[in-house]
Amino acid sequence: MPRLGSFTAVHTDVAISIETDTRIIDLATDPVDLVIRHGLGRWDGLASHWLMAPELVVVASPKLLAKGPPIATLRDCLRYPLLHDIQRRDWSLLCEALRTKTTVTDTGPAYADDHLLVRAAVAGQGLALVSTVYANSEIEAGRLIVPLDISWPTKFAYYLVGTPKTFRRAAVKQFKDWILSEAKSGDER
Repeated sequence: MPRLGSFTAVHTDVAISIETDTRIIDLATDPVDLVIRHGLGRWDGLASHWLMAPELVVVASPKLLAKGPPIATLRDCLRYPLLHDIQRRDWSLLCEALRTKTTVTDTGPAYADDHLLVRAAVAGQGLALVSTVYANSEIEAGRLIVPLDISWPTKFAYYLVGTPKTFRRAAVKQFKDWILSEAKSGDER
């Protein structure tokens, strides 16, 4: 968001409206050109462009871990209650990306807000899969533990998604080129 002004300053003829919502947008019927989705980059009938892959970590309260079995693999995490993102897809997508052949239950609470997800993990409600941005202070304070050190798959990422037809429009192409350039520059600013 802080960088969007650099796009609008150069492309004054392109109107941008930004909406944040947890519902899945149907790009064929909703009046939306592009979305940013988190996943493996494959959505039927849509084109996607990789933006970035922030590293997520598995976190849990020390009290919860003290009561349960040891965690050495991703499969071991599945023996605990899982806390989910609002779409209930992150755990199953992580298993798919790491080629862990197992079924992830979608039971347990789901949260639209990462801060609430972290709070639930601190309260010992289950294991959470969250960005270190949201969990670092709780990890440093000892209220959360990272029980599993996994190599994070870069395909499990954020993607700019739209219909192939939409990506051919001049204004959309300009925005796509800009956001891909911004994502590539990452934290260099």
